[in-house]
Amino acid sequence: MKTLIVNQKYLVLILTIVLVTFGTQGSSAQTITASTPQPLTEATLHGSVITLTLSGGTYERWIRGGTVSVSGIDGVTFDSWDVERVSDTELTVELTFSGDFDSNATLTFNVEAGAIVEYNGPALTAEVPVTAMQESLVASTESPLTEATLHGSVVTLTLSGRNYARSTFDVRDAVTISGIDGVSAGTFGIDRVSNTEVTVELTFSGDFDSNATLTFNVEAGAIVGYNGPALTAEVPVTAMQESLVASTESPLTEATLHGSIATLTLSGRSFASSFFDIRDALTVSGIEGVSFDSFFDVDRVSDTQVTIELSFLDDIDEDGTLTVTVGADAVAGYDQAFTAQLSVTAVQESLDASSEFPLTEATLNGGVVKLTLIGRSYERFIFDVRDAVSVSGIEGVKIERLFVSSHDNTELIVELDYDGTDFDEDGTITFTVGADAIAGYSQVLIAQISITAVKQSEATIRLLPNPIVSPPLDEQLTINLNITGGKNVAGYQAIVRFDASTLRYVDSAEGDYLPADTFFVPNSIVIEEDYRFPYVPLAATTLDRVGNGDGTLATLTFEVIDVKTSTLTLSHVYLVDQDGERWEVNIEGTKVAEPPHDIFGDINRDGVVNIRDLILVSLRFGQRGQNSADVNADGIVDIVDLVLAAGAIENGAAAPSVYPQALEMLTSAEVRQWLSQAQHLHLTDATAQRGILFLEQLLAALTPKETALLPNFPNPFNPETWIPYHLSKDADVALRIYAVNGTLVRTLTLGYQPAGIYQSRSRAAYWDGKNEFGEPVASGLYFYTLTAGDFSATRKMLIRK
Repeated sequence: MKTLIVNQKYLVLILTIVLVTFGTQGSSAQTITASTPQPLTEATLHGSVITLTLSGGTYERWIRGGTVSVSGIDGVTFDSWDVERVSDTELTVELTFSGDFDSNATLTFNVEAGAIVEYNGPALTAEVPVTAMQESLVASTESPLTEATLHGSVVTLTLSGRNYARSTFDVRDAVTISGIDGVSAGTFGIDRVSNTEVTVELTFSGDFDSNATLTFNVEAGAIVGYNGPALTAEVPVTAMQESLVASTESPLTEATLHGSIATLTLSGRSFASSFFDIRDALTVSGIEGVSFDSFFDVDRVSDTQVTIELSFLDDIDEDGTLTVTVGADAVAGYDQAFTAQLSVTAVQESLDASSEFPLTEATLNGGVVKLTLIGRSYERFIFDVRDAVSVSGIEGVKIERLFVSSHDNTELIVELDYDGTDFDEDGTITFTVGADAIAGYSQVLIAQISITAVKQSEATIRLLPNPIVSPPLDEQLTINLNITGGKNVAGYQAIVRFDASTLRYVDSAEGDYLPADTFFVPNSIVIEEDYRFPYVPLAATTLDRVGNGDGTLATLTFEVIDVKTSTLTLSHVYLVDQDGERWEVNIEGTKVAEPPHDIFGDINRDGVVNIRDLILVSLRFGQRGQNSADVNADGIVDIVDLVLAAGAIENGAAAPSVYPQALEMLTSAEVRQWLSQAQHLHLTDATAQRGILFLEQLLAALTPKETALLPNFPNPFNPETWIPYHLSKDADVALRIYAVNGTLVRTLTLGYQPAGIYQSRSRAAYWDGKNEFGEPVASGLYFYTLTAGDFSATRKMLIRK
């Protein structure tokens, strides 16, 4: 019996423990915590997601409305669809906020028992602190605003403590601008670029004289979760004094007015963006006859600059002022016209006639006269000029040709023709330039130049030898200017004209005809518009003694640049006696003839056909007309001519071996290209076939069978050396130089090189004895390693100082 009572007590104790245990499971062991990815602020509250994590239990599968709530900050809410069960122990809540608070606050989240499985205790709570933010608005621009830059400027409105509404339309309807009349933003001028930034592109049509302030207002409707007063921000705007300045590169004169460019520069404003608005609003006045084509002569070069090309077709006798008016339509956001003025200096128009050498009866034929306009310019079209220029005053003189100088449109070059009609007294020729030859002018201008009558001497001046056989290409040719039958000669003048496509002028020297104290003028070459036939002017004067009889006045040296027939001519030749009187003489030029025996393919006419001839042909590829490199005489130098010259190489008498020359003068890449072009022509004649075979043999000779690194030369050396090598195939080539201890001293990157022989000074690798820093290296032993593709080799060299 005692035992039973004891057992009953233990039973009651066990049941009590069980009841207590099961009855208190949900009330004391379960908690929730609230967390966010980042601390909550008033600015980020709207749209934030809170995670409610349950410990000691699990959430119901379906969370009923009303079982989760939030409190603590007015305006913070969420709907039932904003609550999401993401796992057994996690709920997320997306918040909505519409309100404002000035002090830091705390959000309290409540989870009722109905949201938790097998839990019937009190609601579980968790708190999240929220930092209050002071809302503000800042307006900024890339550069300070001025009246000139206001139109089209972009203002950025940066919001602090809040975010802009997501809808651009909500933002546009809530942003207003005030403070300066005429400033606004179009419907599409406002753009939401981020949560906290809105840009406003301004338009401005007006004018103000004092500095002002723009005020930007952003109403609550543009701000997420905000219902307070509008936020404002200000931007200062500097007033500008508008002005227009007209300028030209050089002061305007009556002479330069036609065709001058006037630049119109706006200050305080910008020109309209439309070219059509600008051209229709520009006018010019003040000088009769000045105009411009509104479409072709006006150009908008920047926001503040417009250029106008002026036309002038009249004459003014007094200085004047040109007024340019820019209407309001040409200026962005402006309603007034601008004017600017340019001073124009009146010029007394005149014509001057001059010649490089005094014109005489002897030099009249072929004489050149320069007609220089003062105060005007010649027309651009030579046909208008030709028909309006005439010459008179001496019988038999007429204009052979004329042209406006290429570097100065105020200079007209006139070459005269004279039929030799004799006149015994000095005369004057008159040049008449009609108005049609002068730009923007309506009158005739006249100029005169004196012509000296010259007595005929019995002396003859000639170029000797005549004829002379041309030496080979690149060699020099000497021509003498000789006199026969001279009497009482105290000086002379002559012009030697030559063919620049055949000869190159080198030098001139005094002859032995005049005394040793003669003042000789060795002139340089003169190149005229017709550059093919330049000339060398020669002149000499003796002080007291004179020359008589026969002798050499001067010697000229030329270099042969092409072996072909050409002529050297004399002009503007006269003698001066001891009294200063000029005398005409008989003149004879000379002819340069080709060598009498012509070997087919011998381009440089040195008597043999070799590699040099091939190179000359290649250098003249594409040249047309008479040319010694045109072997087949078809009027153009091309690959066919090269192949024919190659085929003739063995035809030259005692022709030397071509290969040593080839090593110095050609590369395998060049020959490979020639061969490829020749093979595509399918030439079948015997000479061409020999030429192609020769090119094949030449390519083989220029292409080493193995890549090799050769000894440097000189060795020992100080301070420079050349390092030769052979490439059997194309490769990237580099040369590295090492000290005896293995330290890298210098790297010579030679780049991608075609297969070939690189052993002459012009083609081998070059080292100046300096390290990577440009410092001379010390005396001693060095090693050099060549890498070319997968090839590598090393040799040694010695610097001795």
